Amino acid sequence: MISEYKMQFPFTTQKEILDWEAYYIQRQRQTRQELEASVIGFRENVSKLGYLLEAELRKMAKWKSRFTPSKLDPNPLGLIEDVTAEAFRLNDDWEKLEKLTDIEGVGESVASVILHLYDEKKYPILDRHALNSIGIDYRKVEYDERFWQDYTDFCRAEAKRFDVEMRTLDRALYKFAEADADSILNIMPEEKILLELARRGYNLSRLRNDEKTTEEKAEKWENRNRSDAADVKKNTDRSNLDQSLAELKRDVLGGR
Repeated sequence: MISEYKMQFPFTTQKEILDWEAYYIQRQRQTRQELEASVIGFRENVSKLGYLLEAELRKMAKWKSRFTPSKLDPNPLGLIEDVTAEAFRLNDDWEKLEKLTDIEGVGESVASVILHLYDEKKYPILDRHALNSIGIDYRKVEYDERFWQDYTDFCRAEAKRFDVEMRTLDRALYKFAEADADSILNIMPEEKILLELARRGYNLSRLRNDEKTTEEKAEKWENRNRSDAADVKKNTDRSNLDQSLAELKRDVLGGR
């Protein structure tokens, strides 16, 4: 495990964050959209009662990847309600997270989801995709008090800076990490595309060594954006645009 790490926010505008959130929603299956909406919908009841019901946590488990409801089976009746009530009453960010791990089957990652969705304060989710988006390899860090506080403070600051909800921020970070070359080329601002592709390990040596090639790519991007806008207005066949994008991908990405 590493003791030193640097968190780097991948977005520079609110629009980028909103665009990645929109891509997250667009790529969700309808059943997943409905499940997420249902899980978020528990907020009103949690706020009124002051705790999370076991049935609600079990449904949240279905939404959270890699967490099955059966992991909650060993918990005695009423424990989930008691623990979540106490956690929501606590003020300290780390104590809240740790208290939730008193529930059998709930680790720090799942505990962060509970806080993210249902606590009155703003919390991020300890998710490998979101962490990867800010330059953190989840396999090399320990989810201890220091890291949790650093990550929470970091996400709160960025959400405030760009005036977005924590749920919006989480969706954007999640989708950004698992994005492929297609989505990078379609969503990211042009000036950041090459930098991000390089960060992900694509071979851009030809572009670095050939200034003319870089200029040609910029021109292609301008043409592609004009074509894209025209296609939206006219709702015409996108085959030419798709072919141009495929060629651009081949030129820009090269071999991996």
